[in-house]
Amino acid sequence: MHFAKAFIARFVLLAASLPGALIAQEAIRLNQLGFYPKGPKFAVAVGAASNVFYLTSPNQTDTLFTGTLGAAQTWSHSGESVKLADFTSFQQAGQYTLVIPNLGKSHPFFIKEYVHQNLSSAAIKGYYFQRASAALAAPYAGKWQRPAGHPDTQVWVHASAATTARPENTIISSPKGWYDAGDYNKYIVNSGISTYTLLAAYEHFPEYYRDFNLNIPESGNGMPDILDEALWNIQWMLTMQDPNDGGVYHKLTTANFSGAVMPHVDTARRYVVQKSTPATLDFAAVMAQASRIFKEYSTQMPGFDQTCLNAALEAWRWAQKNPNVRYNQAALNAAYNPDIVTGEYGDSNFGDEFQWAAAELFITTKADSFIVARNPL
Repeated sequence: MHFAKAFIARFVLLAASLPGALIAQEAIRLNQLGFYPKGPKFAVAVGAASNVFYLTSPNQTDTLFTGTLGAAQTWSHSGESVKLADFTSFQQAGQYTLVIPNLGKSHPFFIKEYVHQNLSSAAIKGYYFQRASAALAAPYAGKWQRPAGHPDTQVWVHASAATTARPENTIISSPKGWYDAGDYNKYIVNSGISTYTLLAAYEHFPEYYRDFNLNIPESGNGMPDILDEALWNIQWMLTMQDPNDGGVYHKLTTANFSGAVMPHVDTARRYVVQKSTPATLDFAAVMAQASRIFKEYSTQMPGFDQTCLNAALEAWRWAQKNPNVRYNQAALNAAYNPDIVTGEYGDSNFGDEFQWAAAELFITTKADSFIVARNPL
């Protein structure tokens, strides 16, 4: 309680010390990145006494648009009285400030085409910073450059994943891939949907992403950068499939979380653990999707589309034979050593994974058998 009171008191003092212009900016809320010329454009004014607003140049020397604020309404969640400024009809490209008399001015914002392009680029470039098995060099990473971590050329088969063909402690190579959100492990389920998202972005908007430069090491190699980044994880995913039966290991992981250390400092032994139905189906879906997309780039990646399709079909067949293999980490730890205590990402209902894999395989192969087996419609 004493801490809370002290925090509130400091916040009040801080607010009192802020310049009036900054406080006024916070009272006019809008998309600070900006708006598309022909798209909707709204701002919210908190506590505005005036009924008029203006769009001006950033230095307020020119007024380009005058509008009327909507009727005051109370937002129940905050108790604030707000008015809506609608300037959708204004379509002239440029940088502007929204001004309300006796309230203040907004942060500067743009009206322009591709207003979210920098945001899109930064979001996709984020995957580059998550790369395993690679140094991030200054020309591409800037101040976030770092040495390579986790080459993953020596990964142990955990007892939970052991088979006759690959007994416990067999060493396999499984480089590349992306680190997970908060640790240095690599998860098929998590990164599968991320890979799908990048591939889907390209598949739906190829013209936009074909010349989209992310400034990554592969830029300029004849393939779109968004596909090069997806490929970094796809090539890792392919190593997670057991070539002897088509099943896919749930994750590649250390036994325990590594803690807050740089990637190259974490040298603990890494394992592939039990195969699971959801991981195998997510893998099948992504590989089927990758097959049809990379077919366009057979010159740069000869035969890769067929490699992905074969992997997808093998995974599908394994899942058909093993439709209920759940990754249950508590049960795994009760049966095998060493204990694995990193992210479980378990699931007990695989219907959606079956439907997703069936849909992607049908789209790629046009074979009705996938729809008959698991109708995604």
